[in-house]
Amino acid sequence: MNKKKIIRIVIAVVVLLLLLVILYFAFYYPNKVFKDNEKKFIAAGERYYQINKNYLPSQEGRVLSVNLGTLIKEDYLDDLYIPYSKKVCDLNESTVKAVKKDGEFQFYTYLKCGSYESSTDHEGPVITLSGDTTIKLNKGDKYNEPGVKSVIDDTDGNIDVSKVTIKGEVNTDVVGTYEVTYTISDSLNNKSEVKRKVVVEESFSNVVKEATKDTNGYYRGENVNNYVMFNNMLFRIVKVNSDGSVVIVSNDALANVDYTNNGRFVDSSLDKWLNDYFYNLLEPRYQKLIKSSNWCDDVISSDNISTKECTRKTSKRKVGILSIQDYNLSYDGVSSYLDKTNLSWYSNLASDDTAWAITNVSIYPGSLVASDKTNLLNVVPAVTLKEGITLLEGDGTYTNPYMVLESNKGRRSSSLNEREIGEYVTYSGYTFRISNILEDGTTEVIMNSVLKSDNQQVNISYTNKQKAKVYNPNQEGNIGYKIKNNMTRYIDTKLFVSKKISVPIYEGRITYQGKHDTKKYKLLISIPSTFDIFSARVLDSNDSGYWLIDSSRSANTKAAVRSSGTLTYSETSASDSLTAGVKVKAYFDKDVIIEGGSGTISEPYTLID
Repeated sequence: MNKKKIIRIVIAVVVLLLLLVILYFAFYYPNKVFKDNEKKFIAAGERYYQINKNYLPSQEGRVLSVNLGTLIKEDYLDDLYIPYSKKVCDLNESTVKAVKKDGEFQFYTYLKCGSYESSTDHEGPVITLSGDTTIKLNKGDKYNEPGVKSVIDDTDGNIDVSKVTIKGEVNTDVVGTYEVTYTISDSLNNKSEVKRKVVVEESFSNVVKEATKDTNGYYRGENVNNYVMFNNMLFRIVKVNSDGSVVIVSNDALANVDYTNNGRFVDSSLDKWLNDYFYNLLEPRYQKLIKSSNWCDDVISSDNISTKECTRKTSKRKVGILSIQDYNLSYDGVSSYLDKTNLSWYSNLASDDTAWAITNVSIYPGSLVASDKTNLLNVVPAVTLKEGITLLEGDGTYTNPYMVLESNKGRRSSSLNEREIGEYVTYSGYTFRISNILEDGTTEVIMNSVLKSDNQQVNISYTNKQKAKVYNPNQEGNIGYKIKNNMTRYIDTKLFVSKKISVPIYEGRITYQGKHDTKKYKLLISIPSTFDIFSARVLDSNDSGYWLIDSSRSANTKAAVRSSGTLTYSETSASDSLTAGVKVKAYFDKDVIIEGGSGTISEPYTLID
């Protein structure tokens, strides 16, 4: 035999010996330790019952047990350890059970030491429920208990399902989540328990149907409880459709936009603002609730404005605006919750190619105005919510609106840029509203009021000599210059960051889709555009309105929100003496942290300075 062959044999023998050693310490030895522990446990258990005969079951079939912890505590044996560990075997789950069968006592020992355990049946029967483990019911529905389909046990086999104990009450008249518990034990007293959830919900569409059953599916009148919170914005419920979907409309005007179009709502400035801008600001979880709809946009002549029938509709759109017909169906002969003190667009065109808008309806129907489509009037978005949405809470009042999604409030010490559009923030004595979260992590906000000094509105005006009053922060006498250099005295800006601000400059009228040049300036604070969400607001009668950033080269054309809430701009009415306030638009730094609050108007977020 040559030397190489001998070396190979020696290596093979060494490898074999190593494998045997590994097998011994990995399998044989720990199993031997466990078996020895099991024998000690059995002996200790039997000795326990011999000494404590009064602990043995007296009735046929009854099971009594003692666990490892008790046997060690009462010195029937020493601690039993898990192999290769100083951890004691399971003190509670390891048991010796005594069962009386045919007048004789039988003992069943289950020992658990880490991954090693006795083969004795120690698990309860498997309960299989009939029906789903979670059942959803509408409020007022009848709950029929589905019961148990089968019970199977390792020792006892199939067990009669009638032996399962069922506990739990379901009140379908009260919204909530109820729990029904099913329990059973086998002959060794191994207990099993399963639960079924019964969720009693209130269908959003059913609530609206019940409230409007006498008014053709529409809410009517002024003082109706039809408020709903949607994406941190207050909406009003308009109607329920035959398919169970529900139309809601913003309670407040969100911007001032022109209706410029080619005879239809589709592709108009309103359509673009609503579906390309507003819809994309909504949180995805709210977008999922919206159903694309055909919105009425037919032509109505001045002698037919009381009509309740729609003859023409748009192609499907995620977001629309209400029609004159919607308004008429919400009017109870005296008033409507849709009444506004300022002009708001409705979807219908007039016969002379203008478009209809509505203001406060003190004398119906004199409140309807056929307006030039290039005018910048209030836009009040409407959406259709899908059928099958669950109403979570609220009673529809202004102070307790309906909620269709769980609140997603910001937590203390979380980042402000993780929050949602529409939530409120308080800073430097002012309340702001989140209008966007930018990709760089900064949070865009628009002030909910105007800057004040000694509780009086701070008003400014254009005092520069130029004929065209184009917003310019570098031109002395310009309102842009005054905002940049003078307005920071009225507000703390240390949490704001400077941003490049785009100032749109139109040749003539300011329109959403109109061609314009853009000037960019790096600014710490600025003011909103007429097309920004939350830029529109009905002001107090004592307020004189506020400036907007949109500019035009047309002589003396200015953009400002006035006390009526509508936007005024013209060469004749916007004189050099026009003064207005400042509603700040700014950007919080990406590292700004929430200190407290819930993001509502009554409890806005506070920030850590």
